[in-house]
Amino acid sequence: MNAIDRTTSWILASSEGGGSSNIFSAAYWFGSAGASAQAKETESLFMYILWVNIVSFVALMILIAYFVARYRRGKQAQNYQVSAAHNTPLELTWSIVPLMIMVPIFYWGFTGYVNKLAAPAASEEIRIIGQKWNWTAIYKSGAEANRENTELTKTQYSVPVIWVPKGRPVKLIMTSMDVLHAFYIPDFRTKMDVIPNRYTSMWFLPEELGTHEVFCAEYCGTNHSEMAAQIKVVEPELYESETLKWATGPSAEWSLLEYGKRLYKMKSCFTCHSDTGGPNTGPAWNNWFGHEHEYADGSKHLADDQWLRDNIINSQSHIVKGFPTSMPIYQGLLKPLEVEALVLYIQSLSDKKDQTKIDAANAKYEEDKQKAKK
Repeated sequence: MNAIDRTTSWILASSEGGGSSNIFSAAYWFGSAGASAQAKETESLFMYILWVNIVSFVALMILIAYFVARYRRGKQAQNYQVSAAHNTPLELTWSIVPLMIMVPIFYWGFTGYVNKLAAPAASEEIRIIGQKWNWTAIYKSGAEANRENTELTKTQYSVPVIWVPKGRPVKLIMTSMDVLHAFYIPDFRTKMDVIPNRYTSMWFLPEELGTHEVFCAEYCGTNHSEMAAQIKVVEPELYESETLKWATGPSAEWSLLEYGKRLYKMKSCFTCHSDTGGPNTGPAWNNWFGHEHEYADGSKHLADDQWLRDNIINSQSHIVKGFPTSMPIYQGLLKPLEVEALVLYIQSLSDKKDQTKIDAANAKYEEDKQKAKK
């Protein structure tokens, strides 16, 4: 396949994937059309700057070629002339014309930036928390976005799928629990830094149903490239009903053990703790329960039920030897049922587990759910 064929194939592929074969279209350069109201404003400014640069470059190259030929050294030797000290009309032209071209760039850029920060009063608010190397989305109902294994990355990392309503402005209020991150939505042409000990915000108006990728655009360590999410635009009625269901607690179909396994991903435990024994930032969970472990202060403790509860809630009370003190304190952040579910899941991963005890905990949980229905 020659270069022309490859280029033609790329253009056709871009067109099929939501792009465009029209070189004057923003979708041609971005690979797809913008999926929010603000995206179209950003694309218009991008196209203006792009074509100003292209036209300026071509004009400059033509002038250089003309001057090289017109005023070459041999020509000057035969007809030497002293240049004028200055030329007022020319100087005014090359000052005013570029100014008139650049002022719109400043105006559109500044107003566009301000508009992306100032969300409408009736916006749907979603809190975004960045943490190495994961995003957590919390709705106004208190529900958290579900996680799915997606193909956003080569390793099928588990990422949150953030539902947003179509045709309704959505405001993201963001902060970080550790280092600097950046919440970047390519299809919406928008990005905002997510900073520790500070809140930043941005908003967008999704106009079409669909799924859009989210990435961290600020290098934040080992798994930076895996720190992703998805934004799923759905009908407003479906958005309201589903997020309300998520807020009522775990699904009635889950056992307590299954709930703990899901919390392992929902609460981002997997970003530091492996459940298969592989190396990670924190100690692995498999074969942790029922074994004695050494801590940074030289003490040794058996990881029983109560020890696990205490150290999940207050992770800084005892630091495992050889590991950093980077785990957040979850006092007041985890509900008692969530702690019990996580402890049960850790127990199930150990060769010291008591299956009878695990089955009894699941049975009691089912009994409590039945009582709650009555």
